[in-house]
Amino acid sequence: MNANMPETDQTAPIDHSGQKDESVQKSQKSGSVHDGGGAHSGHHHSHHHHSRSHARKRRKMIAATVAVILVVCLATGGLLAQNWQHQKNLGVTVSNSEESGDSGSSENTLTGSYREVVYNGETYTYNNLVTCILYAGIDSTGPLESAAVYGNKARADSIELVVLDKYNQKLSVLAINRDTMTEIRLYSSTGNDDGLYTSHLGYAYSWGDGGEVSCENLCEAVSLLLGGIPILQYVVTNKDSMTWINDLVGGVTVTVPNSELEEQYPELTEGAVVTLDETNVTAFLQYRDTSEDFTNEGRMDRQQAYITAYIQLLQQMDLDAFEDAWASMEEMEDYLQTSVTKSQYLDLAELVLSLDFSEGDYIQLAGEDEAGDLHDEFWVDEEALQETILDLFYISD
Repeated sequence: MNANMPETDQTAPIDHSGQKDESVQKSQKSGSVHDGGGAHSGHHHSHHHHSRSHARKRRKMIAATVAVILVVCLATGGLLAQNWQHQKNLGVTVSNSEESGDSGSSENTLTGSYREVVYNGETYTYNNLVTCILYAGIDSTGPLESAAVYGNKARADSIELVVLDKYNQKLSVLAINRDTMTEIRLYSSTGNDDGLYTSHLGYAYSWGDGGEVSCENLCEAVSLLLGGIPILQYVVTNKDSMTWINDLVGGVTVTVPNSELEEQYPELTEGAVVTLDETNVTAFLQYRDTSEDFTNEGRMDRQQAYITAYIQLLQQMDLDAFEDAWASMEEMEDYLQTSVTKSQYLDLAELVLSLDFSEGDYIQLAGEDEAGDLHDEFWVDEEALQETILDLFYISD
């Protein structure tokens, strides 16, 4: 990387003395700290006992090629019901604004459990043939490891939810701005659950242990943002895995969407068609000018160009190629975190090959940028959010 390349922004310091970061606000939905009524409440006990470390290590061993999709999703619908029985009676309102109030007072607000919602007087049923997995790119280098002390972990820079819809035979990618202001769960330095607070989505990973707890915390935050829909699986990578992922398909050819990196990388000028390699792929996906406001938007546009082209390359592969990619996983096991098993991966590959995907199936949540006291803030458009949820996850009765 050129020495003049602007660095990525780092996670803000977290003070565990009892005072939260200034960018974190207590959730106002119920007037008190939530005690675990959301989609992942089963994970909200203290996590400072690490008896699951051996299971985590096994899962790391099977992560590598799943991350190739940058994205991936579950292959079978059977896991949708797993660990979600507690949601049957969950009342969900899709709203993140602190002034949201009672969801039942507005006709254009989704109400009900995630399995069945009402919007504008019409009832929608959750599409049980939808399966999805969360991908996150973390702003760190070196091995991804859990720690006994919680907080001050790297921030999730790139957040995408891949949606595999067997009912509509379509693959979609929902890109979510890491600066989205929404409810995330905070933990004390010893792993005690401090409840839900409104803060930047990317910090959901930061507040955990840097391992399984961080991954599950990010899954919960995205699930809450999307009205409680099940997000049971995840894949997390960091900057050290970018060149490896790119090399697995022999480089990815993109049309560069903006000229934000042109000064340091003359080949990356808007409109240029470039095959990314080890000299520029990390910069293309990860870096932005932190001296300017809202430059995460330009980075997300580059990520869209890359992921769209990557998925199209994957869909040109055959199952044998996916098997070969799996065999190379061990070299990157320390730089990946996942809950996906090998059998799920193999089913996933077959499913990815069977679904339709086009540039229009990559969706960025609509909203507005605001300059916060400490960091940029992104506030989702509530009506657009609710319509996106219905389009991706529901069937009209």
